[in-house]
Amino acid sequence: MSALSTVRRNAILLVILLAANLALMSSSSRNAHGATRFESAVIGLSSPFVAVAELTGGSFRAMMRGAYGIVYSQATNERLRSDLESLSAEAVWLREAERENQRLRLLLGMREAIAPRSVAAQVVTSRLDEQTRIYVVDRGEDDEVAPNLPVVAWGGAVGRVIVADAGHAKVQLLTDANSGVAAVVQRSRVQGIVVGRAKAGLDMLYVPKYSDVMHGDRVVTSGLDGIFPRGFGIGRVSSITEAADGSQTIHLEPELDFRVLEEVMIVLEAPAGDEAGR
Repeated sequence: MSALSTVRRNAILLVILLAANLALMSSSSRNAHGATRFESAVIGLSSPFVAVAELTGGSFRAMMRGAYGIVYSQATNERLRSDLESLSAEAVWLREAERENQRLRLLLGMREAIAPRSVAAQVVTSRLDEQTRIYVVDRGEDDEVAPNLPVVAWGGAVGRVIVADAGHAKVQLLTDANSGVAAVVQRSRVQGIVVGRAKAGLDMLYVPKYSDVMHGDRVVTSGLDGIFPRGFGIGRVSSITEAADGSQTIHLEPELDFRVLEEVMIVLEAPAGDEAGR
């Protein structure tokens, strides 16, 4: 009995080992996709969780890419806006520099042509009120500037120096209520005195009633006042009024726009023979 029991136990143990071996072999066998049944079972159980993870991760990655794109676009826009502002400012500066160069070339040409003994000056500030018309320029006694020297710009008379210190001078404009300059109608050679009327412009006085003066005539400096060389533009006739004394008052539109002048020329010495404007 004891020997039979031993044989039976061995047989049962052998059957168990064979069954375990078969189960292991079955679980190790691969399907058509190369995965074992065990692996397939694990994959099958975990696939829903993987799918959810992939969906969540993909959405998160897409969201992060979108957020990065927005931040990058904003940074790019800011950089482009800054570059555009810089370019715009540079363009404005270049236009201003070109305009200044053009004005300075005109003044240089005028100096060479009609006022070789002169000095260019920049308008520092101005006083343009009801009666007073004054410029302050950045040239003074250090540049040989003195009172009563004439001040001109391209195409016309500006005024005269009334005060000068070492580095600055005060210029009384033609339109100042206290100014006066000897003048002549360029076409007919009718003479008179042009005085300032501040905001009202200029008037030419002491013109005989039947003098040959017409609308649009150009009036220039005559040189008879001992300050301005002859021939610098003053203005054009805009209207004519008969005065009570039988003379005419010739109203002039100033040749220069004194509100926008930035550079002027101070004539230190009249040209030889006073050839300006002949």
